[in-house]
Amino acid sequence: MSSYKIKQSDSVYNILVKISIILFVLFTTWLLFEHFVNRPPELRYYLSGNTDFKDKRYDSSLKNYLKAYSFDQNDVYIIEGIARSYMELNDFNNSFKYFDLAIKTDNQFAPAYANLGVLFDRNKDYVNAIKYYEIALRLDNELSTGMHWIDRLLYDVREKPPTIMDRLNYLNQQMLLSEDERILSIEEINDKQINFEK
Repeated sequence: MSSYKIKQSDSVYNILVKISIILFVLFTTWLLFEHFVNRPPELRYYLSGNTDFKDKRYDSSLKNYLKAYSFDQNDVYIIEGIARSYMELNDFNNSFKYFDLAIKTDNQFAPAYANLGVLFDRNKDYVNAIKYYEIALRLDNELSTGMHWIDRLLYDVREKPPTIMDRLNYLNQQMLLSEDERILSIEEINDKQINFEK
């Protein structure tokens, strides 16, 4: 007698197969419910904001981050998402306001300091850029390595952008020169300086 026929005639085996299928369906349904339906609204809006930000739809990312913020005003990741969106929209006053709020919410959150340094750098306030880059690196030395290859893949960044350590070293070297010899802003390099997400 073949093993197939034995399995067909074995009622315990058939019951176990049916139980396994039912459990699999129930578990999958529960996972989908938890992942898509039962998420807190602030998390749904925050993740949508991240997707929009990665796709460079900064108006939309800002709207989603602000919706997330309306549900949770203490989440430093949401606050920093708002600040980064404003920065990319060239609204430097609001960007500064939310970076400042992120730092007040969690004064150990290094990406907020790093991105505040980028904000000052873009505004040609190099003294404050240096200050905030140094604070960020002191809090989290991993920021000196720059974007992880997975993040570069997600953001479609083909060349490795300069790190805040690279930029800090460059600015410090330029500050040693006399004012008329300094070259603090090179557009091709500045455009490659991206903000940091963690």
